[in-house]
Amino acid sequence: MNYQFDIEQISQHIVKYGVDIRPAIVLEQDKAKLQDYCNWLIEQFPEIFETLLAGPRQLHVQRTFVLSDGKRADLPTFLLTGRGPLFTFPRRLYINQAHDIDVHDRDKIFRKALDELRVRFPERTVLRIGVVNEFVFDTGVMNSLEVIASNLKNDVWRERIKNLRILLEAPRDGKNINMELRPTYLRPSGRGEVSVSDEEMRFGIMVSVDINNQQMKDDMTRGEISDILAFADDYVPEELIRFLNNEY
Repeated sequence: MNYQFDIEQISQHIVKYGVDIRPAIVLEQDKAKLQDYCNWLIEQFPEIFETLLAGPRQLHVQRTFVLSDGKRADLPTFLLTGRGPLFTFPRRLYINQAHDIDVHDRDKIFRKALDELRVRFPERTVLRIGVVNEFVFDTGVMNSLEVIASNLKNDVWRERIKNLRILLEAPRDGKNINMELRPTYLRPSGRGEVSVSDEEMRFGIMVSVDINNQQMKDDMTRGEISDILAFADDYVPEELIRFLNNEY
């Protein structure tokens, strides 16, 4: 099936920075320090960190983004995972239509947030930094399952599959490059369980690319962290799109 991935077809784009830190930061043990850190994030970078939500088993910061049509979208922008902190920066959100989110200097904000995290938790070691770009490429009325399945050689597979998830590992230059592709569709909001006509249905392809360091021996240096961020910036989206379009 003739579909070309293109920057103009991106209807949603979210960037995430994950920190694999050891020993793990545990909410029950480090809650007070985490709350102070979250309050520092809110004070320093209100454009991305706004409201601290804390409970017995959860702690995260979220931001309410005002969209171009006046709608609002609440998105967690900092949370603690089993591996470590996760920082989330939306670049474009799809709610009935694509909305661009204007947050500048994402890498710079992340670097400052990470530096402060290391100051507040000096006994921890940062073993891995991952930059995850999550995209939805709009395929319009073209069924995205059929677009992905068209890359399969076997006719029976293409005809019979009802869903498809492709995981790819393409390491390069000392970096892990892990990709996931799967079909999705874009439903007009507010429809609930009401059926959508063929004319209203729009399809998309979800593409996630996670770029992180392969070596996990010692505490990462500033230079090693900069190398990961620079590599991810160079790879996404231009080289990623060339890869998806088989243009090598």
